[in-house]
Amino acid sequence: MSTRGIVLAALSCCAVSSSAWAGEATPSTKGSAGESRTLPGGAVLTFSKDAKYELGRPIKLQLAPTGSDKTPVQVIKLTSGRVSVTIPEAKHPKTAVLIQAPRKVSAVAKGGTSLVITAPDRITVAAVRGEMLAALGNDWKPLASGIVRSFGGGATTEQAVPMAPKLRVGSSMLLALKGDVSTAVRAQPSKNVEYRQLSLFRIDGSKRSKLSDAEWRSDEQQLPRLSPGRYEVQARAVDRFGVESPASEPLTLRVIGAQLPEGARFANDVILLGRSGRVKLIGADGLEASYGRASMFIPVPKDVGLARGESTLLRLREPGAKEELGIKFEPRTLKADVKIGPKSARWPGEPLQVTVKLFDHRGRPLNDALKTKPQVFVNVKQVEPTWTHSGNTYSAKISPAAGTGPWVVRVEVSDDFGDQVGRDFIELGGAKTASLD
Repeated sequence: MSTRGIVLAALSCCAVSSSAWAGEATPSTKGSAGESRTLPGGAVLTFSKDAKYELGRPIKLQLAPTGSDKTPVQVIKLTSGRVSVTIPEAKHPKTAVLIQAPRKVSAVAKGGTSLVITAPDRITVAAVRGEMLAALGNDWKPLASGIVRSFGGGATTEQAVPMAPKLRVGSSMLLALKGDVSTAVRAQPSKNVEYRQLSLFRIDGSKRSKLSDAEWRSDEQQLPRLSPGRYEVQARAVDRFGVESPASEPLTLRVIGAQLPEGARFANDVILLGRSGRVKLIGADGLEASYGRASMFIPVPKDVGLARGESTLLRLREPGAKEELGIKFEPRTLKADVKIGPKSARWPGEPLQVTVKLFDHRGRPLNDALKTKPQVFVNVKQVEPTWTHSGNTYSAKISPAAGTGPWVVRVEVSDDFGDQVGRDFIELGGAKTASLD
Protein backbone atom coordinates (compact mmCIF):
# COMPACT_ATOMS: atom_id res chain seq x y z
CA MET A 1 0.00 0.00 0.00
CA SER A 2 1.25 3.49 -0.81
CA THR A 3 2.19 5.99 1.87
CA ARG A 4 -0.92 8.02 1.05
CA GLY A 5 -3.06 4.87 1.38
CA ILE A 6 -1.55 4.11 4.78
CA VAL A 7 -2.29 7.64 5.96
CA LEU A 8 -5.90 7.52 4.82
CA ALA A 9 -6.43 4.09 6.35
CA ALA A 10 -4.96 5.28 9.63
CA LEU A 11 -7.29 8.24 9.67
CA SER A 12 -10.30 6.01 9.02
CA CYS A 13 -9.36 3.91 12.02
CA CYS A 14 -8.08 6.56 14.39
CA ALA A 15 -10.15 9.67 13.79
CA VAL A 16 -12.10 10.55 16.90
CA SER A 17 -15.86 10.09 16.45
CA SER A 18 -18.56 12.39 17.82
CA SER A 19 -19.55 9.82 20.41
CA ALA A 20 -15.98 9.53 21.59
CA TRP A 21 -16.04 13.19 22.56
CA ALA A 22 -19.01 12.63 24.82
CA GLY A 23 -17.35 9.69 26.52
CA GLU A 24 -13.97 11.33 27.02
CA ALA A 25 -12.66 10.27 30.41
CA THR A 26 -10.54 13.38 30.80
CA PRO A 27 -12.53 16.60 30.22
CA SER A 28 -11.56 18.40 27.01
CA THR A 29 -10.44 22.04 27.07
CA LYS A 30 -13.03 24.55 25.91
CA GLY A 31 -11.74 27.63 24.12
CA SER A 32 -12.99 31.18 24.05
CA ALA A 33 -14.01 32.84 20.79
CA GLY A 34 -11.86 35.29 18.85
CA GLU A 35 -8.54 34.04 20.20
CA SER A 36 -5.25 32.80 18.82
CA ARG A 37 -3.37 30.02 20.54
CA THR A 38 -0.25 27.94 19.97
CA LEU A 39 -0.56 24.19 20.53
CA PRO A 40 2.20 21.77 21.58
CA GLY A 41 4.35 21.19 18.50
CA GLY A 42 4.03 24.78 17.26
CA ALA A 43 0.71 24.80 15.38
CA VAL A 44 -0.92 28.24 15.61
CA LEU A 45 -4.72 28.30 15.68
CA THR A 46 -6.73 31.45 15.09
CA PHE A 47 -10.47 31.30 15.81
CA SER A 48 -13.22 33.64 14.64
CA LYS A 49 -15.18 35.61 17.24
CA ASP A 50 -18.21 33.32 16.83
CA ALA A 51 -16.19 30.09 17.08
CA LYS A 52 -17.10 27.35 19.52
CA TYR A 53 -14.62 24.53 19.93
CA GLU A 54 -12.96 22.03 22.27
CA LEU A 55 -9.45 20.61 22.41
CA GLY A 56 -9.28 16.82 22.55
CA ARG A 57 -6.60 14.29 23.39
CA PRO A 58 -3.70 14.15 20.90
CA ILE A 59 -3.30 11.10 18.66
CA LYS A 60 -0.44 9.89 16.44
CA LEU A 61 -0.60 9.29 12.68
CA GLN A 62 1.82 8.07 10.03
CA LEU A 63 1.96 11.33 7.99
CA ALA A 64 5.63 10.99 6.91
CA PRO A 65 6.95 8.27 4.56
CA THR A 66 6.78 4.65 5.74
CA GLY A 67 9.42 3.89 8.37
CA SER A 68 9.38 7.40 9.80
CA ASP A 69 8.13 8.18 13.25
CA LYS A 70 4.43 8.84 13.62
CA THR A 71 3.42 12.47 13.86
CA PRO A 72 1.73 13.85 17.01
CA VAL A 73 -1.67 15.20 15.97
CA GLN A 74 -3.60 17.73 18.05
CA VAL A 75 -7.37 17.27 17.92
CA ILE A 76 -9.95 20.10 17.70
CA LYS A 77 -13.71 19.70 17.75
CA LEU A 78 -15.15 22.78 16.00
CA THR A 79 -18.90 23.16 16.42
CA SER A 80 -19.34 26.68 14.98
CA GLY A 81 -17.37 29.53 13.48
CA ARG A 82 -14.03 29.11 11.75
CA VAL A 83 -10.45 28.20 12.53
CA SER A 84 -7.23 28.93 10.64
CA VAL A 85 -4.27 26.63 11.28
CA THR A 86 -0.68 27.60 10.49
CA ILE A 87 2.10 24.99 10.65
CA PRO A 88 5.61 25.29 9.20
CA GLU A 89 5.81 23.22 6.02
CA ALA A 90 8.20 20.24 6.18
CA LYS A 91 8.79 16.95 4.36
CA HIS A 92 8.60 15.18 7.71
CA PRO A 93 5.87 17.00 9.71
CA LYS A 94 6.60 17.37 13.41
CA THR A 95 2.99 18.15 14.25
CA ALA A 96 -0.45 18.23 12.63
CA VAL A 97 -3.99 19.19 13.62
CA LEU A 98 -7.15 17.14 13.13
CA ILE A 99 -10.28 19.31 12.99
CA GLN A 100 -13.64 17.60 13.50
CA ALA A 101 -16.57 19.66 12.25
CA PRO A 102 -20.33 19.08 12.14
CA ARG A 103 -21.97 17.05 9.32
CA LYS A 104 -19.32 14.31 9.69
CA VAL A 105 -16.66 16.47 8.05
CA SER A 106 -13.05 16.17 9.24
CA ALA A 107 -9.76 17.61 8.02
CA VAL A 108 -6.07 17.26 8.82
CA ALA A 109 -3.80 20.29 8.55
CA LYS A 110 -0.20 19.16 8.26
CA GLY A 111 1.73 22.15 6.94
CA GLY A 112 1.23 25.64 5.59
CA THR A 113 -2.04 27.49 6.18
CA SER A 114 -5.34 25.61 6.41
CA LEU A 115 -8.89 26.79 7.04
CA VAL A 116 -12.12 25.16 8.22
CA ILE A 117 -15.39 27.11 8.15
CA THR A 118 -18.70 25.94 9.62
CA ALA A 119 -21.97 27.42 8.34
CA PRO A 120 -25.60 26.39 8.95
CA ASP A 121 -25.86 24.76 5.51
CA ARG A 122 -22.31 23.59 4.77
CA ILE A 123 -18.76 22.92 5.94
CA THR A 124 -15.83 24.30 3.94
CA VAL A 125 -12.19 23.19 4.07
CA ALA A 126 -9.47 25.19 2.32
CA ALA A 127 -5.81 24.33 1.77
CA VAL A 128 -4.76 27.97 1.46
CA ARG A 129 -1.07 27.04 1.35
CA GLY A 130 0.19 23.49 1.70
CA GLU A 131 -1.61 20.15 1.30
CA MET A 132 -4.40 18.90 3.60
CA LEU A 133 -6.54 15.81 4.02
CA ALA A 134 -10.34 16.10 4.19
CA ALA A 135 -13.16 13.63 4.64
CA LEU A 136 -16.92 13.28 4.63
CA GLY A 137 -17.45 10.42 7.08
CA ASN A 138 -14.51 8.03 6.54
CA ASP A 139 -14.01 8.94 2.88
CA TRP A 140 -10.61 10.60 3.23
CA LYS A 141 -9.13 12.35 0.21
CA PRO A 142 -6.12 14.58 -0.27
CA LEU A 143 -6.79 18.31 -0.74
CA ALA A 144 -4.12 19.97 -2.87
CA SER A 145 -2.60 23.31 -1.97
CA GLY A 146 -4.70 26.22 -3.24
CA ILE A 147 -7.98 24.26 -3.39
CA VAL A 148 -11.26 24.81 -1.52
CA ARG A 149 -13.61 21.87 -0.87
CA SER A 150 -17.10 22.62 0.42
CA PHE A 151 -19.61 20.04 1.67
CA GLY A 152 -23.30 21.03 1.63
CA GLY A 153 -26.68 20.40 0.08
CA GLY A 154 -25.79 16.75 -0.55
CA ALA A 155 -22.95 17.74 -2.88
CA THR A 156 -19.23 18.42 -2.71
CA THR A 157 -17.87 21.49 -4.52
CA GLU A 158 -14.26 22.23 -5.33
CA GLN A 159 -12.72 25.47 -6.58
CA ALA A 160 -9.48 27.37 -6.32
CA VAL A 161 -8.64 29.58 -3.35
CA PRO A 162 -9.24 33.20 -4.46
CA MET A 163 -6.16 34.94 -5.79
CA ALA A 164 -4.77 37.99 -4.02
CA PRO A 165 -6.29 41.09 -5.67
CA LYS A 166 -4.14 43.12 -8.04
CA LEU A 167 -4.81 46.75 -7.15
CA ARG A 168 -4.16 49.83 -9.24
CA VAL A 169 -4.95 53.53 -9.26
CA GLY A 170 -4.88 56.16 -11.95
CA SER A 171 -2.02 57.86 -10.11
CA SER A 172 -0.24 56.89 -6.92
CA MET A 173 0.71 60.54 -6.31
CA LEU A 174 -2.16 62.90 -5.56
CA LEU A 175 -2.27 66.66 -5.22
CA ALA A 176 -4.32 68.07 -2.32
CA LEU A 177 -3.76 71.82 -2.58
CA LYS A 178 -7.03 72.59 -0.79
CA GLY A 179 -6.58 70.21 2.14
CA ASP A 180 -7.58 66.71 1.04
CA VAL A 181 -8.29 64.56 -1.99
CA SER A 182 -9.87 61.22 -2.90
CA THR A 183 -9.19 58.60 -5.55
CA ALA A 184 -10.64 55.31 -6.77
CA VAL A 185 -8.89 51.97 -6.36
CA ARG A 186 -9.52 49.33 -9.02
CA ALA A 187 -9.04 45.57 -8.85
CA GLN A 188 -8.48 43.26 -11.77
CA PRO A 189 -11.59 41.04 -12.23
CA SER A 190 -11.01 37.51 -10.90
CA LYS A 191 -12.91 34.22 -10.67
CA ASN A 192 -14.51 32.93 -7.47
CA VAL A 193 -14.72 36.38 -5.89
CA GLU A 194 -17.88 37.30 -4.01
CA TYR A 195 -16.47 40.54 -2.58
CA ARG A 196 -13.23 42.12 -1.40
CA GLN A 197 -12.12 43.45 1.97
CA LEU A 198 -10.24 46.73 1.63
CA SER A 199 -7.96 48.09 4.36
CA LEU A 200 -6.51 51.61 4.40
CA PHE A 201 -3.38 52.45 6.42
CA ARG A 202 -1.51 55.67 7.13
CA ILE A 203 2.28 55.45 7.19
CA ASP A 204 4.25 57.75 9.50
CA GLY A 205 7.89 56.72 9.43
CA SER A 206 7.96 53.13 10.69
CA LYS A 207 4.45 53.39 12.17
CA ARG A 208 1.57 51.82 10.19
CA SER A 209 -1.89 52.73 11.51
CA LYS A 210 -5.11 51.25 10.14
CA LEU A 211 -7.64 53.95 9.26
CA SER A 212 -10.55 51.92 7.89
CA ASP A 213 -11.89 48.59 6.64
CA ALA A 214 -14.47 48.43 3.88
CA GLU A 215 -16.40 45.71 2.08
CA TRP A 216 -15.97 46.14 -1.64
CA ARG A 217 -18.49 44.46 -3.99
CA SER A 218 -17.46 45.92 -7.35
CA ASP A 219 -14.21 46.19 -9.26
CA GLU A 220 -13.81 49.84 -8.18
CA GLN A 221 -13.86 51.41 -4.73
CA GLN A 222 -13.69 55.11 -3.84
CA LEU A 223 -11.37 55.83 -0.94
CA PRO A 224 -12.25 58.33 1.79
CA ARG A 225 -10.73 61.78 1.45
CA LEU A 226 -7.05 61.81 2.34
CA SER A 227 -5.02 64.64 3.86
CA PRO A 228 -1.35 65.08 2.90
CA GLY A 229 0.84 62.12 3.86
CA ARG A 230 1.72 58.56 2.86
CA TYR A 231 -0.82 55.74 2.73
CA GLU A 232 -1.05 52.04 1.90
CA VAL A 233 -4.05 50.10 0.60
CA GLN A 234 -4.39 46.32 0.85
CA ALA A 235 -7.23 44.00 -0.08
CA ARG A 236 -8.30 40.38 0.24
CA ALA A 237 -10.73 38.60 -2.07
CA VAL A 238 -13.45 36.49 -0.41
CA ASP A 239 -15.32 33.67 -2.20
CA ARG A 240 -18.94 32.57 -1.71
CA PHE A 241 -17.90 30.15 1.03
CA GLY A 242 -16.07 32.82 3.05
CA VAL A 243 -12.54 31.72 2.11
CA GLU A 244 -10.16 34.67 1.93
CA SER A 245 -7.27 35.13 -0.46
CA PRO A 246 -3.82 36.14 0.72
CA ALA A 247 -3.46 39.90 1.16
CA SER A 248 -2.60 41.89 -1.93
CA GLU A 249 0.70 43.65 -2.34
CA PRO A 250 0.46 47.02 -0.56
CA LEU A 251 -0.49 49.84 -2.91
CA THR A 252 1.31 53.01 -1.83
CA LEU A 253 -0.28 56.43 -2.20
CA ARG A 254 1.36 59.82 -1.72
CA VAL A 255 -0.80 62.86 -1.03
CA ILE A 256 1.05 66.16 -1.45
CA GLY A 257 -0.23 69.39 0.08
CA ALA A 258 1.14 72.92 0.33
CA GLN A 259 1.44 75.62 2.97
CA LEU A 260 1.16 78.97 1.22
CA PRO A 261 2.81 82.25 2.19
CA GLU A 262 0.78 85.39 2.81
CA GLY A 263 -0.96 86.57 -0.34
CA ALA A 264 -0.54 83.36 -2.37
CA ARG A 265 -3.64 81.57 -3.67
CA PHE A 266 -4.86 78.43 -5.40
CA ALA A 267 -6.65 78.68 -8.74
CA ASN A 268 -7.52 75.67 -10.92
CA ASP A 269 -4.77 73.47 -9.41
CA VAL A 270 -2.23 76.25 -9.91
CA ILE A 271 -0.44 78.06 -7.10
CA LEU A 272 -0.41 81.82 -7.69
CA LEU A 273 2.61 83.16 -5.92
CA GLY A 274 4.45 86.42 -5.34
CA ARG A 275 7.79 86.69 -7.10
CA SER A 276 9.70 86.16 -3.86
CA GLY A 277 7.16 83.87 -2.16
CA ARG A 278 8.11 80.36 -0.99
CA VAL A 279 5.76 77.40 -0.63
CA LYS A 280 6.31 74.63 1.93
CA LEU A 281 5.31 71.22 0.59
CA ILE A 282 3.48 68.86 2.98
CA GLY A 283 3.81 65.08 2.70
CA ALA A 284 6.74 65.26 0.26
CA ASP A 285 9.47 63.90 2.57
CA GLY A 286 11.82 61.54 0.75
CA LEU A 287 10.70 62.53 -2.76
CA GLU A 288 12.86 63.84 -5.58
CA ALA A 289 12.21 67.09 -7.45
CA SER A 290 13.00 68.60 -10.82
CA TYR A 291 11.90 71.74 -12.68
CA GLY A 292 10.43 72.22 -16.14
CA ARG A 293 11.85 69.73 -18.64
CA ALA A 294 15.08 69.10 -16.76
CA SER A 295 16.22 65.47 -16.60
CA MET A 296 18.13 65.80 -13.32
CA PHE A 297 16.33 65.19 -10.03
CA ILE A 298 17.45 66.28 -6.57
CA PRO A 299 16.06 65.65 -3.08
CA VAL A 300 12.94 67.77 -2.68
CA PRO A 301 13.84 71.11 -1.02
CA LYS A 302 12.12 72.30 2.14
CA ASP A 303 10.35 75.06 0.21
CA VAL A 304 9.89 76.03 -3.44
CA GLY A 305 9.01 79.12 -5.45
CA LEU A 306 9.05 80.71 -8.89
CA ALA A 307 12.14 80.19 -11.00
CA ARG A 308 13.43 83.65 -11.93
CA GLY A 309 10.02 85.03 -10.99
CA GLU A 310 8.34 83.30 -13.95
CA SER A 311 5.82 80.47 -14.43
CA THR A 312 7.37 77.27 -13.06
CA LEU A 313 6.57 73.55 -13.26
CA LEU A 314 7.77 71.51 -10.26
CA ARG A 315 7.95 67.74 -10.88
CA LEU A 316 7.97 65.28 -7.99
CA ARG A 317 8.62 61.53 -7.96
CA GLU A 318 9.58 58.69 -5.66
CA PRO A 319 13.37 58.13 -5.90
CA GLY A 320 14.12 56.51 -9.26
CA ALA A 321 10.43 56.05 -10.20
CA LYS A 322 8.91 56.88 -13.59
CA GLU A 323 5.59 58.25 -12.35
CA GLU A 324 5.66 61.98 -11.66
CA LEU A 325 3.39 64.59 -10.11
CA GLY A 326 3.50 68.10 -11.53
CA ILE A 327 2.73 71.24 -9.52
CA LYS A 328 2.34 74.49 -11.44
CA PHE A 329 3.42 77.83 -10.00
CA GLU A 330 2.51 81.10 -11.68
CA PRO A 331 3.32 84.67 -10.64
CA ARG A 332 0.34 86.26 -8.99
CA THR A 333 0.67 89.39 -11.10
CA LEU A 334 -2.38 91.59 -10.67
CA LYS A 335 -3.18 94.44 -13.04
CA ALA A 336 -5.68 97.15 -12.12
CA ASP A 337 -7.31 99.30 -14.80
CA VAL A 338 -8.32 102.53 -12.96
CA LYS A 339 -10.72 105.09 -14.45
CA ILE A 340 -11.86 108.39 -12.90
CA GLY A 341 -14.56 110.50 -14.49
CA PRO A 342 -16.21 112.35 -15.92
CA LYS A 343 -13.21 114.15 -17.40
CA SER A 344 -15.25 117.38 -17.62
CA ALA A 345 -16.04 117.44 -13.90
CA ARG A 346 -15.58 120.66 -11.93
CA TRP A 347 -15.50 121.12 -8.18
CA PRO A 348 -17.37 122.11 -6.29
CA GLY A 349 -20.08 120.40 -8.30
CA GLU A 350 -20.81 116.84 -9.37
CA PRO A 351 -19.14 113.85 -7.65
CA LEU A 352 -16.51 111.74 -9.38
CA GLN A 353 -17.12 108.14 -10.39
CA VAL A 354 -14.22 105.69 -9.93
CA THR A 355 -14.03 102.20 -11.43
CA VAL A 356 -11.23 99.69 -10.86
CA LYS A 357 -11.16 96.55 -13.03
CA LEU A 358 -8.88 93.70 -11.96
CA PHE A 359 -7.10 91.27 -14.30
CA ASP A 360 -4.62 88.44 -13.73
CA HIS A 361 -1.21 88.12 -15.37
CA ARG A 362 -2.80 86.54 -18.44
CA GLY A 363 -5.33 89.36 -18.87
CA ARG A 364 -8.27 87.35 -17.57
CA PRO A 365 -10.83 89.04 -15.30
CA LEU A 366 -10.03 88.39 -11.64
CA ASN A 367 -13.04 88.25 -9.32
CA ASP A 368 -11.15 87.75 -6.05
CA ALA A 369 -11.50 90.44 -3.41
CA LEU A 370 -8.51 92.61 -2.69
CA LYS A 371 -6.88 92.33 0.70
CA THR A 372 -6.64 96.15 0.77
CA LYS A 373 -9.28 98.24 -1.01
CA PRO A 374 -8.17 100.93 -3.49
CA GLN A 375 -6.89 104.09 -1.79
CA VAL A 376 -8.21 107.54 -2.70
CA PHE A 377 -6.41 110.84 -2.06
CA VAL A 378 -7.70 114.38 -2.53
CA ASN A 379 -4.52 116.43 -2.77
CA VAL A 380 -2.51 114.81 0.03
CA LYS A 381 -5.45 113.86 2.25
CA GLN A 382 -6.72 110.28 2.09
CA VAL A 383 -10.50 109.88 1.87
CA GLU A 384 -12.49 106.69 2.29
CA PRO A 385 -15.43 106.37 -0.11
CA THR A 386 -17.82 103.41 0.02
CA TRP A 387 -16.66 100.74 -2.42
CA THR A 388 -18.87 98.13 -4.05
CA HIS A 389 -17.39 94.93 -5.51
CA SER A 390 -19.06 93.01 -8.33
CA GLY A 391 -17.22 90.48 -10.50
CA ASN A 392 -13.80 91.94 -11.26
CA THR A 393 -14.90 95.56 -10.70
CA TYR A 394 -14.68 97.89 -7.71
CA SER A 395 -16.79 101.07 -7.89
CA ALA A 396 -17.07 104.19 -5.72
CA LYS A 397 -18.27 107.80 -5.78
CA ILE A 398 -16.06 110.62 -4.51
CA SER A 399 -17.99 113.58 -3.14
CA PRO A 400 -16.73 117.11 -4.00
CA ALA A 401 -14.36 118.69 -1.51
CA ALA A 402 -15.15 122.07 0.06
CA GLY A 403 -13.14 125.12 -0.84
CA THR A 404 -11.99 126.79 -4.02
CA GLY A 405 -9.43 124.28 -5.24
CA PRO A 406 -7.62 123.36 -7.29
CA TRP A 407 -7.67 119.65 -6.43
CA VAL A 408 -5.82 116.56 -7.55
CA VAL A 409 -7.76 113.34 -6.98
CA ARG A 410 -5.57 110.26 -7.06
CA VAL A 411 -6.56 106.53 -6.90
CA GLU A 412 -3.95 103.85 -6.18
CA VAL A 413 -4.38 100.04 -6.16
CA SER A 414 -2.00 97.57 -4.46
CA ASP A 415 -1.95 93.78 -4.63
CA ASP A 416 -1.94 91.49 -1.60
CA PHE A 417 1.85 91.74 -1.39
CA GLY A 418 1.73 95.55 -1.09
CA ASP A 419 3.02 96.23 -4.61
CA GLN A 420 1.25 98.94 -6.63
CA VAL A 421 -0.56 97.47 -9.65
CA GLY A 422 -2.57 100.43 -10.95
CA ARG A 423 -3.23 104.17 -10.51
CA ASP A 424 -4.96 107.17 -12.08
CA PHE A 425 -5.50 110.83 -11.20
CA ILE A 426 -7.54 113.79 -12.31
CA GLU A 427 -7.02 117.56 -11.77
CA LEU A 428 -10.08 119.59 -10.84
CA GLY A 429 -10.67 123.35 -10.69
CA GLY A 430 -9.75 126.14 -13.09
CA ALA A 431 -9.78 125.34 -16.79
CA LYS A 432 -7.49 122.32 -16.81
CA THR A 433 -8.61 118.77 -16.24
CA ALA A 434 -6.31 115.93 -17.06
CA SER A 435 -6.10 112.17 -16.66
CA LEU A 436 -3.10 109.97 -16.96
CA ASP A 437 -2.98 106.17 -17.04
